[in-house]
Amino acid sequence: MMMCLEGVPANPIFWSVCGVCAIAALGLFTTLKLQKFNGKFYYAHTFGALIWTLLSVGFESASTDFDCQFQWAILAWPGNAMVPIAWCFFVFAYVDHAAWLKKRIVFAALTLIPLAILAFAASNPWHKLVYTDATRILPGEDHIHYVHGPGFYVIVSILYAFVVPTLWCLAKAFKRAKRTAWPLLITLLLITITPLTANASYVILGFTIFGLDPTSFMFTLGIIIFTWMLLTNKTMDMAFVGQSALFNTMTEPVIMIDRFQNIMQMNAAAKQSGLHQKSGSTLTEILANIKDMTPSGSPDQLCIGDRIYEPRIREIESPLDPAKTILGWSITFVDITDRIAVSAALEEALQRADEASRAKDEFISVVSHELRTPLTSLTGGLSLALSGRLGEVNDPILSLLKIAHRNGLRLTRLIDNILLTQKINVNALNLESKPVNLAQLLEESLEENKMFATERGIELALKDVDRDAVVTGDAFAIRQIIDNLLSNAIKFSVENGVVEGTVKASNGLATLSITNSGRGIPAGMESQVFGRFEQVNDKVESYTQGSGLGLHISRNLAEKMLGNIFYESEEGHKTTFFATFPIAITADKD
Repeated sequence: MMMCLEGVPANPIFWSVCGVCAIAALGLFTTLKLQKFNGKFYYAHTFGALIWTLLSVGFESASTDFDCQFQWAILAWPGNAMVPIAWCFFVFAYVDHAAWLKKRIVFAALTLIPLAILAFAASNPWHKLVYTDATRILPGEDHIHYVHGPGFYVIVSILYAFVVPTLWCLAKAFKRAKRTAWPLLITLLLITITPLTANASYVILGFTIFGLDPTSFMFTLGIIIFTWMLLTNKTMDMAFVGQSALFNTMTEPVIMIDRFQNIMQMNAAAKQSGLHQKSGSTLTEILANIKDMTPSGSPDQLCIGDRIYEPRIREIESPLDPAKTILGWSITFVDITDRIAVSAALEEALQRADEASRAKDEFISVVSHELRTPLTSLTGGLSLALSGRLGEVNDPILSLLKIAHRNGLRLTRLIDNILLTQKINVNALNLESKPVNLAQLLEESLEENKMFATERGIELALKDVDRDAVVTGDAFAIRQIIDNLLSNAIKFSVENGVVEGTVKASNGLATLSITNSGRGIPAGMESQVFGRFEQVNDKVESYTQGSGLGLHISRNLAEKMLGNIFYESEEGHKTTFFATFPIAITADKD
């Protein structure tokens, strides 16, 4: 073997091959050092096998002796065998993320098949199956003219058995991959097909380069091009794939994370915000747990300087196989500082409004209670003076006393209504739940309001009364509802009009109705009719002025007893108010 090295250093073809091997070795070292990608192990074996093959071819081309050339040709076989096998496994790992590559049989094939082929080729002098006896240096030539035996074609068939699955894997990838990945797939396809074509030309047509098999030269060229693409980020490297999603013109910071939780790239906004320097432990925690995070499960807010950001995570799918392994994640940091400030201001405003409402309620309650005591004394004294027990009162003074007494009673009712409204609003009103005869309460209310109706020139009538209509509720509250409905009907009836009251029971409900003969209620006024401190305007009738609490209180009281109040009106003619209550469940009558 040492004799075969004589004269090799002076051969320019040898140094040309060594230069190509040096470039390939440098590319391999740089790629393995700087790049992270699936199938790196098999990629390194492919490169190593190519360098081995090229060096063997270089030594063969630099030798002039038949025996030396033949020995170098035999030593090239392990590299020739390993290249298609390792390349096949690399393509499946890189493109398809094949899980079966982790099996021991794969590593065994990568090692044992090249060694077996080497042993078979090295034993050729005994069996003459790889190269026949016709293999020799022809007159006038410098290199061996190889005549292949059947064993050579068996070896080629075994190696082609790895090339075909490689082409099948790439064809399948074309169907599922996005168009952005097609340039990469085309490169891989050309790297696979070009040496295959060169080898077929050598075997069938006798095509050679420097009188040697061109397969390794063509494969080396393709591998070097692919390596250059890796080094310049022209494949599915994280920074290249994420380029389409990363825009430096975005005002929101965006960073790209690879599947190893490393920050690969960030836009200008992220760099200006100092995201990678000022984010502290929160960003570190995000990176450490990013695999378990989903778009719906956003991590905590991130404070950078005086700004607050909300991280939004999105997976970046592999363009070669979107349904499987992801390449990494993009994190967009949405600036929510202004939104938080607005929310805080709104919350503070709502809190102040709530405090103001409570203060208002407390003020009304205190004032109302403070007014009731002097009003009670005032109305009591006026009643005593009007009774004549304190002596006779002349007519002018008596008239003034009556007006004062009437207004005192009206003010007392207003305060009572305000207090009742407050109790309803704060759910502090306790109502009884007992059987109540609705017809009886209506009759009592009609009797007590008869004088008020007479003063207004209104006739009160009781019609269609079901005297067995017993409901469940609070007798005092129901009576207050009836009084409110009846007094409103009297106030809003025209002079010499009629106010009718009815009570009917059917389908588990007792319905009380009060009908007046007035001007009616315009359509769409329900919110004002039952509103708090609201009243339907009537520019004609001055006596309609009031507190605007009666119907509001009545509806709330009815709802608390599982009842309801509503009305039907014919504008310019009449209005009927209805109050419904559930009929009480009583024992069967005898």
